[in-house]
Amino acid sequence: MADNLHLKVITPLALIIDEQVELVEGPGELGEFGILPGHVPFVTTLSPGFLKYKQGSDTKSLLIHGGLAEVSDDNVRVLTDSTEDPSTIDTSAAKEDIYKLEKQIEESQGNAKKLKELDHQLKIAQARASVK
Repeated sequence: MADNLHLKVITPLALIIDEQVELVEGPGELGEFGILPGHVPFVTTLSPGFLKYKQGSDTKSLLIHGGLAEVSDDNVRVLTDSTEDPSTIDTSAAKEDIYKLEKQIEESQGNAKKLKELDHQLKIAQARASVK
């Protein structure tokens, strides 16, 4: 069993992370998950939220906008549309976005496609607002 995982986070525009890590935690559609070396292979869809990873005594995080994660042979690959560095997030603006999006959801009149997109944007805004 290896001591590390190889984590790759990939967006359509760039390879964001390509590093050896000890632990990965992520926001799965069915709930939070954690991965250590030797984890069984799996694939999961991701919700907007924070991908956390540990390197030595440092724990780092990255806001992802949903996507897919694949775990196989101590490799963790995350495919996402976009990422954000938590240190650059304006939580006040995120809270305003939550208010606006909730209002748009109330006014959407049952358009399923629009509701799905608004709900996704709301989850991203909620994750942004939770930055400490």
